[in-house]
Amino acid sequence: MARPEYLIAYFGHHKCASTWVHSILASVCDEIGLQSSYLANEEMFGGDLPSYLAQNSIDVLSLVNANIEHVRKLPEFRGFHMVRDPRDILASAYFSHLHSHKTEAWPALIEHRNKLQRVSKEEGLFLEMDFNASVFEDMKTWDYEQTNVMELKQEVFTKDPLNGFVEVFRFLGALDETHHGKKSQAKYLLTSAANVIRRHYKLPIGKSMASLPAERLLGIVHNHRFETKTDGRAAGDEDVTSHYRKGTAGDWRNHFKAEHVTEFKQRHNELILQLGYETNPDWGL
Repeated sequence: MARPEYLIAYFGHHKCASTWVHSILASVCDEIGLQSSYLANEEMFGGDLPSYLAQNSIDVLSLVNANIEHVRKLPEFRGFHMVRDPRDILASAYFSHLHSHKTEAWPALIEHRNKLQRVSKEEGLFLEMDFNASVFEDMKTWDYEQTNVMELKQEVFTKDPLNGFVEVFRFLGALDETHHGKKSQAKYLLTSAANVIRRHYKLPIGKSMASLPAERLLGIVHNHRFETKTDGRAAGDEDVTSHYRKGTAGDWRNHFKAEHVTEFKQRHNELILQLGYETNPDWGL
């Protein structure tokens, strides 16, 4: 099997499970011999995304703070786009920015974290509304009608990620659903092992493939489940210092006060309604 004929892309937003999704895509690319890239900001691709992709021979792109203007400049691609309730993004971002998110490639977070450490959670949530304004703007201006992009909600997707990723890879045209007997399994294992060795040890072996056997996709997704990422902690059991803090939807209700609801409505009620997280503009706690 040859390399894919078009770019495969994942489009995410801050605190929308992007680290988890990319870790699965990266594992897939390791096995089938494709080049992946995780891009969090314009500086990482010099503001010219098509040139970056061509110069680095990227097959699979994770654009984790996706802006539609960059996407419109891409060459031929198929992708999937994931959103999350903006209120949960805000609550998740507060704890992540206060405790766990790395600051090496994000200097602005250092100053922001210092501010968060000096104020209460209630005040910190207001600071997060300012700090995450660009995230919500990217979600608001996104084109949700692209026929080559599968639209997903994190809350639904993470309930059944095994079937979810099967549907995604089927849409991407990157899923091998043929029956794999012992001979074909052995051939795949040998090729994938060579691809992993090639990537990690820079040796001239292996062979790129355009699709992944369905049973291997299920295995990779299973190996990246929440409990594995958290050393056995179940979704719903909170660890505020962990990147994988809680793993449940609707947690914003545990942290918002009435004044946060009022402020969030003034700033982002249109987005909440646009994404379908509320149908009544007068929603509340």
